[in-house]
Amino acid sequence: MIVAESTTEPKDTKTGGQSLIQPKIGVALGAGGAKGIAHIPMLEAFDELGITPHRIAGSSIGAVIGALYASGRSAAEIKEMVAHLAITKQDTFRGVLSDKKIGKWMKMIDPDFSHSGLLKTESMMTGLCQNRQWSTFEELSIPLMVVATDFHRHRSVVLGTGQVQPAVEASMAMPGVFNPVEIDGRLLIDGATTNPVPYDLLFDSCDVVVAVDINSGSSADEESKPGYFDIVFGSVQILQQAIVELGIEARPPDLCVRPELSGVRTLEFYKADEIYRQAQPAKEELKRRLVGILGSKE
Repeated sequence: MIVAESTTEPKDTKTGGQSLIQPKIGVALGAGGAKGIAHIPMLEAFDELGITPHRIAGSSIGAVIGALYASGRSAAEIKEMVAHLAITKQDTFRGVLSDKKIGKWMKMIDPDFSHSGLLKTESMMTGLCQNRQWSTFEELSIPLMVVATDFHRHRSVVLGTGQVQPAVEASMAMPGVFNPVEIDGRLLIDGATTNPVPYDLLFDSCDVVVAVDINSGSSADEESKPGYFDIVFGSVQILQQAIVELGIEARPPDLCVRPELSGVRTLEFYKADEIYRQAQPAKEELKRRLVGILGSKE
C-alpha cells in the first residue's frame, strides 16, 4: 500500500523525450523489529529498476538494512544473509543444529543481563556484517544517516560520520531487548523512540523522498489474548506510529510505502518467508510508482 503522497513534483528536466536529470531519490527505512525484513523487497524494487538511491536514512532495523544496502550489497545479497541466520519452517531440528543457526543467535544473548538488555547488538551486527569491506560512513557506496536517541537528553541524534557499526548498534538498541550504546559520551538507545521513519532527514538533499513504514499492520492474531511481550512491544509500536502520523500530517513524503504485514511479532525473524510474501504487493506498487516518477526512458 502506498499512501501519503505530497503534491511536490520531482525536479526532472526533459528535452526531446529524454531525461536530462534524473531526480535524486532518498529512501527512509523505518523501525519495526522483524517486520523490517520487509525493507528488503522494497529495495529489490530499486534494484530491478536499476535505480540507486541518492541517500538513505534509517532507524532501528531500518538502520541495519540501510547500512547493508548502502555498503553496496544488493537486496538479493541481503536476503541471502538473512536466510543464513533466520530459522524457517523448512528447517528441521537436526538441520538447524548442523547449520549452527541456533549457535549464531545464542551468541547474541547476554546471559547475566548486565547491560540493561537481553541481546547484544554488537553480536547481531557482527553476524550480519561478516566479510565486510567497509567500516566508516565515508566508505559506503551510498550516503547513509542513522537515527538514535540520547537517553539522558531525550532527543534524536543523527549519526552519519565515523564508524558505522556502533552507530547502527545504537539505532537498534530497543530498550529492554538490546544493550544501550555509548558514543562520544552519550548513552544512546533505539532511534525509533524519537524518529521511527526518518524521512524528514532527506528533504534538503533529495528531490523525491520515499518513506518505508513497516509498522502500521497488526502484530498478532486479534482474536487471541495478547501475552506480556505482546502488550509491551505493541504499546511501543502504538507510540511510534503516533509519531509517524504526526510527522506525515505536518509534512508528508512524496511516497509513503506501507506493506500490509500482519501476524508478525517484534522478534519473529524466523517468519522471513511469510514477511516477503506479504510485502510483495507493496513492492510491485512501489515499482509502478517509481516508474511513474522517473518517466519513460527512451
